[in-house]
Amino acid sequence: MSIQDITHPIAAKVTPVDRRSPMPAWAQVERDLRSVIDQGLEEGLQLPTENDLATMYGVSRITVRQALAALADLGYVERRQGMGTFVADRPRLVQHDFGLMTPWRDRFRAAGEEAVSVHLSDAAEEEEPYELSRELSPEERVGDRLHLKRLHLVNGKAIGLTDSWIAGAAASQLRGVPLQEGSVSKTLDSIGLSSDHVEHFLEVRAVNASETVLLDAGVDAQVFVDWSIGRSRGTLLETSRTVWLGTRVRFHYSTDPEGLNRGGSAR
Repeated sequence: MSIQDITHPIAAKVTPVDRRSPMPAWAQVERDLRSVIDQGLEEGLQLPTENDLATMYGVSRITVRQALAALADLGYVERRQGMGTFVADRPRLVQHDFGLMTPWRDRFRAAGEEAVSVHLSDAAEEEEPYELSRELSPEERVGDRLHLKRLHLVNGKAIGLTDSWIAGAAASQLRGVPLQEGSVSKTLDSIGLSSDHVEHFLEVRAVNASETVLLDAGVDAQVFVDWSIGRSRGTLLETSRTVWLGTRVRFHYSTDPEGLNRGGSAR
């Protein structure tokens, strides 16, 4: 059978495996099928058989099975014994408004969702990244720093990861103190400290090895990186790096007639 003989709706949308690519064939199939599903395949749609997928991508059935297993682990497909593979009921898009002061966890909980930040207290200490330190004044680059890492989950699914570097007196006050609900902001508030001015810098890149494990992401997953610098009354309080999983998060900004930013959102 040739690909022209396959009548399934996705047949015209797939991109065959590129043998010249350094990415493993199964990962290319997983990435492409994930992209096709994200384009709007309805829940419950049965995917082509393994044989048909192998023909469409120009790979073996074993390669297809590896790709489908990875998609099942990510919650994109459901494999039913003796029936085939179906598009799964994927979690609804996560909405997070940067323009609002209410913590994102509280807004999710108000909507009946389970939203938590888990403090990874056994995470290895990391130095403040150059991307952050270069934005600081020479005076701010020196001094004590406390590194804290948190994993963000909605309904049990990882959506993001934050590393924070607490500066100055706040670092000594928080060292050894349990975070309230895994939240640095709530813990700082509890000791009378909070940022009154925050700068953000955004970029997009691929996940690194540790992020792939912590976020349970695909090997080629893309992430939004939000670098932020918080100050209180002009004094450096916190720098942070938040990585939002690209398959769950997107940002948008709106402006009023005068062109003033109303904030952004993430899903």
